[in-house]
Amino acid sequence: MKKYLAYISIIGIAAFVGNMLVIGFGFGAFWQSLEPMEFMKQFTLQFPNLLPPTMGILLPALLATIALVINSKGQKEVHKNWSIALAGLVIACTITTAYHLPTNLGFMESEYSAEVATSKLNLWMLLHWVRTVVVFIAAIFAVKAFELSTNN
Repeated sequence: MKKYLAYISIIGIAAFVGNMLVIGFGFGAFWQSLEPMEFMKQFTLQFPNLLPPTMGILLPALLATIALVINSKGQKEVHKNWSIALAGLVIACTITTAYHLPTNLGFMESEYSAEVATSKLNLWMLLHWVRTVVVFIAAIFAVKAFELSTNN
């Protein structure tokens, strides 16, 4: 079962990195090319379609990684690497919860002026790239944990 959980975790985290790259390079670049009021209209249409696949990728990765952290307690190095992978996911989720989701709701409600929307989108993108890097690092540590667990 541990192997299947590891596969789910690694594939899920890697898919989440890919999803984050698509959002950043694709949607983010597109959103930044629009006038602020048009951006908020487009965001309102597009964000609801981004959320389900993102959560469908993230939740299995997160749950499998939590299970692997718990199940690897007797293996110091394996546990450390799964814990770092989990920390990366938790950091990304924390940034999302603290900044992206409230800001997304503001975009969808068009509650910002053009100047504020531009500023918030720029910070949104910066923090998005922070999340992407952190999740990429999580993927590296998940692979390392799996390699260590298969060598023991």
